[in-house]
Amino acid sequence: MSIQKITQIFENLSHCTRWSLQLLNGRNVRGEFVYNAHDVVIVTSNAITEFMKELAIIYTKSKGKLSKYNMVCNYDGSAVENRIYKIEIVNELICESYEKLRKAMEKPDMQGNALEFPATSYVFKGNVPVDGNLAAVKLFTLINPFKVLEHAFAWNGESFKVLPDKYLLLRKYIDVLMIDSTAYLFNMNGEKLFNMERAYKTICRDKVEDVICSGIISDEDMFRQYATSGHNPRKFVAFDENRLQRIRNDEVFKNKMAEKFSIIQTSDGTFDSSIGDNVNRIVKFLCRKGMIDPADENPVEVEGARRWV
Repeated sequence: MSIQKITQIFENLSHCTRWSLQLLNGRNVRGEFVYNAHDVVIVTSNAITEFMKELAIIYTKSKGKLSKYNMVCNYDGSAVENRIYKIEIVNELICESYEKLRKAMEKPDMQGNALEFPATSYVFKGNVPVDGNLAAVKLFTLINPFKVLEHAFAWNGESFKVLPDKYLLLRKYIDVLMIDSTAYLFNMNGEKLFNMERAYKTICRDKVEDVICSGIISDEDMFRQYATSGHNPRKFVAFDENRLQRIRNDEVFKNKMAEKFSIIQTSDGTFDSSIGDNVNRIVKFLCRKGMIDPADENPVEVEGARRWV
């Protein structure tokens, strides 16, 4: 989906007159990420429709929030501010978490006073018309919407009185837009919503073992230590199996890449993985974060690489 299509969704938000609002709580419980949901009813006539109109304007107006994004691209572990990252709910990075979230939203299990619900986010759900069809739309904002207004006073007809209560404050921004079965991450808060850090760390560990089993590195323990630390785990979302196999099976290609990317080799021809900087170069190459600048043929680090269409 293009920026233009997302813009159309925002433009049509107010055409949906039956929005539902839920509070969400996502947290780790003994090593497992769980969700709870709580329904919220707003009885003020047209309040949500007016809110959606304002939200649409904020995103679609000239120099609005959507104007800062240059493209929509598949989620690859990078974090470029001017990109909207899309990811399907069947993707291994979010499928398990989304299924738990879906069940929580379909059957809210927290009843009672909404003010006592420990909300970490909230979601609007509705059906928005797009090109003659209805799209199931969810708007997630990752913040506790409750707030106590400090030093706020209300007029009671004769004087001002303190407002001591909690208030539900809707923010005029979203972190994740979901259209049917695709989630669009407007920032990295989307990773928190779906607990993606845990998922890409699992992928990282699996791919690291694949690299070790390929026999291309010298020190297994040190490679495992360096490759799974720092920012490296999220890089493995874009792991390129073809690069690994070419390094493994093509000696000429391996030596050429080692020279191009300044990857030190041992005397037996394996990549030296006893040095942290060398491991980082190996990871960047295998995860498409290292490319050759065509202007001077020097290696450069990139956030992500996509084929030129």
